[in-house]
Amino acid sequence: MYLTREQEKMLNGEYGWAIAKAIELIIRVGEALGADRLIQVKHAHVSGVSYSNIGKYGLEFIVDFYKRGGRARVYTTINPGCIDYSGFSTIIDNKYMSEQKVIDDALIGMGFKPVFTCIPYYYRPPVQGEHLAWGESSAVIYANSIYGALTNREGGPIALAASITGYTYNAGLHLLENRVGRIIVKLDPVVKNTPMGAIGLFIGDVVKKTPVLHGLENIDFSELKILLASMAASGSHALAIIPGITPENTYRVEVEEELTIEKQDLEKYMGESLDLKHKSTSSVLGYLGCPHLHPLELLQIVELIRKYGRVRRGSLLLTLPPEYLDKYSFLINELRARGVDIAAGTCPVVSVFKKKYDYVLTNSGKAAFYLRRIHGLKTIITSLREVIRYICGY
Repeated sequence: MYLTREQEKMLNGEYGWAIAKAIELIIRVGEALGADRLIQVKHAHVSGVSYSNIGKYGLEFIVDFYKRGGRARVYTTINPGCIDYSGFSTIIDNKYMSEQKVIDDALIGMGFKPVFTCIPYYYRPPVQGEHLAWGESSAVIYANSIYGALTNREGGPIALAASITGYTYNAGLHLLENRVGRIIVKLDPVVKNTPMGAIGLFIGDVVKKTPVLHGLENIDFSELKILLASMAASGSHALAIIPGITPENTYRVEVEEELTIEKQDLEKYMGESLDLKHKSTSSVLGYLGCPHLHPLELLQIVELIRKYGRVRRGSLLLTLPPEYLDKYSFLINELRARGVDIAAGTCPVVSVFKKKYDYVLTNSGKAAFYLRRIHGLKTIITSLREVIRYICGY
């Protein structure tokens, strides 16, 4: 791999241990992937920061880089941790508060922005064609597919190393030659009313090459976010090409196959059976906010709950960035007064529940996918409106 003089100095330790180790890690990964050089990044987003996921050794890895001089050289944001930063959630267990604080203090000490969210594009929307080093699969696929930015699906350590050095390896989706749509995916007209979370899980599971998605001309922002996150959860996708949405000149299409999604294809991805038309005596959790809620989604939820009055059946959990606690305090306070549980800076995928539920009702294929595996819960995928209707309706 070609290295500039500055990069050689970094590797030789002239800028300190942390930078030397970070660039060594990037070089080794890059060489394994055939990268010819390193490239500068504009924004790093560090995932793998939840203590409930990374444990003692992950904590030590992050703290070691902080104590030995690691500091951000580019704009860097942080993924959710495992605690509710509002401190008021009755659903998320804050038992790892002290351990998570150690991780957070180290990350903030390195100059990372403490946004604690999986939607870093809300804070800094990427520019078409710019290079990023993002962890968090749902953010990566959104950056590539919607903004036309260039990022691989990085693990937390590589994103952290990119922040400390300002570089990543020139391979994968940083190269136009690898941003090629191979499989045209169409939706049968009957399927278009099926929750996007289930459609995304099917595409991620079944389609192994970069998909070109047709039939999404009228999809709204919220459903698009859910679709892409679900694809990235059940599969290894980091890019989906959506004609009319994905910026031109950031991809090519070389069709190898066409696939039409039909209703029967989606049945197993919808989850457990629960009669949404009748009151259930089961312990049910409604969950919205995976990926974290955008302000427009938060406002939509408030307006829907106002129609019904309050939570009447089971529990309703919303997860969102900690910034909203102050910025949208009037909405947060109203929702809490209506019986809604709100957790900031975390989500059930990277945290621990205080109790176990019989069912989780969600619009998120990503949440359903991981809650089945991490918490062993029965999950049901439906629309955002239907989650609220079941939990809050008469």
